[in-house]
Amino acid sequence: MLEARQLSLSLSEFTLLQGIDLQIEAGKVTAILGPNGAGKTSLLRLLTGELLPSSGEIVFNGAQLSQWQPKQLAKMLSVLPQGSQLNFPFTAREVVMMGRIPHATGLVKDTEIVDAALSAVGGSYLDKRFYTQMSGGEKQRVQLARVLAQIWEPDASGDRFLILDEPTSSFDLAHQQLTLEIVRGFARQGVGVLMVIHDLNLAAGCADQLVMLSCGKIAAQGSPETVLTTAMIKDVFNVDASIGLHPKTGSPLVIV
Repeated sequence: MLEARQLSLSLSEFTLLQGIDLQIEAGKVTAILGPNGAGKTSLLRLLTGELLPSSGEIVFNGAQLSQWQPKQLAKMLSVLPQGSQLNFPFTAREVVMMGRIPHATGLVKDTEIVDAALSAVGGSYLDKRFYTQMSGGEKQRVQLARVLAQIWEPDASGDRFLILDEPTSSFDLAHQQLTLEIVRGFARQGVGVLMVIHDLNLAAGCADQLVMLSCGKIAAQGSPETVLTTAMIKDVFNVDASIGLHPKTGSPLVIV
């Protein structure tokens, strides 16, 4: 489990997050929602150790996050940030192979995993293409393949977790759907998934747990049916919405 206990963050005397209690379970998908400036990315940066909390603690697989050695942590925790800057002419294969750096599984095994990760994101045709010559969506798919390759197989040290910040923002409809299928597939393998996503309906369709952030605090958390109510959407987003049922999935459907 990845757990935040009374987590708070203040920078330059400005409070970004306050009193966050959150449990990300292995085998479950958790989606963080909220308006711009609610603290979503800041929360991810705390949970991955990129930022240190002003107060509170983060427990990862039974130990304080700070107690894990970086190389060991990287075998269990993989992170896709909102934007990944890479200006070197690496091929897609070379970028995805970076995800295998923490492992000592050998070139043959790593090559198999890179092939599988590229295939999973529909990016096999990008294998020898230079990253700098790809479209924004293609770059995002290659970066997604990289973080998948990093935690492709179970690790003896503990459960695996995949953290994604706006993973579908550069994708067309088909690749949005593919990404959510990948997320659910990894969850079925026992991987805990945490993602920030703006599209409420995409979140409702794939997440087991929704966490609604507002002004640095958790306004609601629970199942999609519990969190996505007309009152909550009005309170957090100041938008009048109706809630229906998705005709295929039966999940809540937000109509504005």
